[in-house]
Amino acid sequence: MPLFRTLSLLTAMLLLAGCQSSGGTLPPGPVPAQLSATADPSVKGQRLTWGGSVIRVKNLRDRTLVEIMAYPLDSEGRPRTGQPSQGRFIADYQGFLEPAEYPVGRLVTVTGPMLGYLDGKVGEADYRYPALQADEIRVWENRRSGSGVRPAVSVGVGVGGGSSSGWSNIGIGIGF
Repeated sequence: MPLFRTLSLLTAMLLLAGCQSSGGTLPPGPVPAQLSATADPSVKGQRLTWGGSVIRVKNLRDRTLVEIMAYPLDSEGRPRTGQPSQGRFIADYQGFLEPAEYPVGRLVTVTGPMLGYLDGKVGEADYRYPALQADEIRVWENRRSGSGVRPAVSVGVGVGGGSSSGWSNIGIGIGF
């Protein structure tokens, strides 16, 4: 009977380990399109995380402005470009960013305090860009478009009961 208890405890630990989350969730907050429309001053200084696709990089004397089309983020913070856009924003980075490393379409996630708003244009239309101080910029490798199939590993645990010898059956498997 002690073997059964040990195996039961091991099974429970494996099940709990399988429930562990990978990657944290990001705190909810306003999206760039909402702030562009309202110009809400109360969010100034609030630390936000937004991500999206690079539209343009503009180097100034002591900083770089990156215009980004915002998209919702997944649990890892990666922009989900298959979802509707959430407006545009400016990532204001203190220093020089090499434009060749941030080409049009590159996916990035930016975290930093909300600085305020910059007025600009999208084509001929006036646009108010929410601006984040880019304390952290994560650059994502672009995935190939295609099947969207990603490799996955799963662990399964099964417990069977009853046999003529009085032993229970326990199995552990790994699937790909």
